[in-house]
Amino acid sequence: MEKYLSEQEKNQARSLLKNIDFLKGLPEAEIELLANSLEKKAFKPGQTIVFQGEISSKLYVICEGSVSVLVRVDKDNKKKVAELKPGDYFGEISLIEPTTAGATVRSESASVICAISCDTFKKIVEKDPVALETLKRKIADRKEASKAK
Repeated sequence: MEKYLSEQEKNQARSLLKNIDFLKGLPEAEIELLANSLEKKAFKPGQTIVFQGEISSKLYVICEGSVSVLVRVDKDNKKKVAELKPGDYFGEISLIEPTTAGATVRSESASVICAISCDTFKKIVEKDPVALETLKRKIADRKEASKAK
């Protein structure tokens, strides 16, 4: 991932981060630290961002473009289960516990994805138990929803 965001990109990132459900209550200073720690990478249409089964330790936030979430149905086939757009995120479970990606995420259009590493996230939000509890609830809800499908 490229390391540096321009000031305009940091402003956009701050705005996106403030709208993520489990980050909404974070103080401005912590949002600023998260925005400054983001790594960005551009993806071409059809390019894979994360492969199902690979070890993941980052939260990914879609800054531009759109991505598809695909799950393996059998050895040769994948099923599209979601399409994510700017402001959406994936990989949040890896912020709490080391895990393998539960789906393949592929860029649908030219996309810019920003990522926050697990270590950085923990350092920033360890002082904010509300953010961690909200994240844990969100993860539990997503796991429950995927069982229902």
